[in-house]
Amino acid sequence: MPRPQHADPRRADARRNRERILDAAERLLQRSPSAAVADIAAAAGISRSTLYRHFADRRQMVEAIAARPAGRSPGATDGALPSGHLGRDRPVVLDAIQVFDVVPPALLPDQLVAEAQRMAGVPVALYMLDIDGTHLLRIAGPARLPDQIESPLAVGPEIDADGLGDLRQYLRRYPGTQVFPLWLRGRAIGVLITFGPPVRSLMELARQAAAAVTLADRYTDAFARAQRRKQPTAAAEIQQSLLPPRVCRITGGEVAGNVLPSYEVAGDWFDVVENADGVWITLADGLGDSTPAAASSAVALGALRASRRSGSDISEALVVMHQTLREMPGPRAEMTAIAAHWDPTTSEVRIANCGHVGPVVLRAGADAEPMTFSEGRGLGGRSTPRPDERRVPLLSGDRLLMVSDGVVMSGKGQAGLKIQGLIEAAQRAERQTAADTVRLVHTALLEASGRNLDNDATVVCLSID
Repeated sequence: MPRPQHADPRRADARRNRERILDAAERLLQRSPSAAVADIAAAAGISRSTLYRHFADRRQMVEAIAARPAGRSPGATDGALPSGHLGRDRPVVLDAIQVFDVVPPALLPDQLVAEAQRMAGVPVALYMLDIDGTHLLRIAGPARLPDQIESPLAVGPEIDADGLGDLRQYLRRYPGTQVFPLWLRGRAIGVLITFGPPVRSLMELARQAAAAVTLADRYTDAFARAQRRKQPTAAAEIQQSLLPPRVCRITGGEVAGNVLPSYEVAGDWFDVVENADGVWITLADGLGDSTPAAASSAVALGALRASRRSGSDISEALVVMHQTLREMPGPRAEMTAIAAHWDPTTSEVRIANCGHVGPVVLRAGADAEPMTFSEGRGLGGRSTPRPDERRVPLLSGDRLLMVSDGVVMSGKGQAGLKIQGLIEAAQRAERQTAADTVRLVHTALLEASGRNLDNDATVVCLSID
């Protein structure tokens, strides 16, 4: 009797890898025709050797993109997998859940490096990014390189695919090194650096390490300590605990955001979350930068999340934040705030504003549309605010840019880019990703202020694929 025929799971896995590579290549090459093969591999979450197994060279990959069916949107394989396809059909070199269960969180950095060195056959070091995105800081491994390496500006302690390419280029000044990113959901939270060519790629190990580190980080200070070159103020430490991942891959696009400076002041915060009905982005600017102001921010963020999780819309959530701030004892805690809800099914973003700087819409054709709102009240004052609402379409290639007043206003400790300077900085982002936009605006801020910001400067960008 003939044996039943089953689809070869290795072939299905290879097909998924091929489509993932083409999706990543199509997105990156649309925005940056010179994107490196290493960047494409990182964006696809696979090793370069895996990429080259599918495409012998760059030309063959470009031809495969051109041959794809018309109307197919890049990223079609980046969302949820079909039911019954979440499991793996082959073993992994390191299992994040097992590592989390058996390795004490504080010992995880040394254990990861030991395993990486066993596989690579060469010395390996693990570096994390500083919270202000300016340095790589060694957390484990041999001292072949400095404890601190100044690096191209990242989006806080995270690197996107484009930033990873910049980092690899920068590290060429250290001959013989190779970089393997701890890649998770569209960004790297650290890098493994090998000293010499590894006998075996560390790409898969690095990806599992990223998941293990993310799980362990809530149970130890080891990683947070490694991300700080100096001691933050108490207010700044509270602020860091409030912030979400700085680079977030979402359905139909990407959100990136960060607050500078990272060590001294803490009046701003932002929040990003994707639910079944779309993406919420909230940005608030507290009055003052003291520890009580940071504590007020934590209370306001708690009110936002409680309201959102109870089914409120963005305007209702802002009013709940106001009411909660009014209930706090002591001096009145006030802040401006803006909330946006992006619905990918309608290609529309709804924005509610309470006294905050209006956002800017950057169109794919390079046009910029600053949004104006009425001079409304902020949150926490004597009178209940009336959120001013606007709706605007966001189509493929468009970006929504939200900032705090420390970015555009002139005055003590503020860079004073003004809206036009903000637009000019954002339009220099050739790749037009959310992360690249945030990075270039913050670069302009640092240059304008002589790297001496005394007021929080927050930049959040939503980019549509």
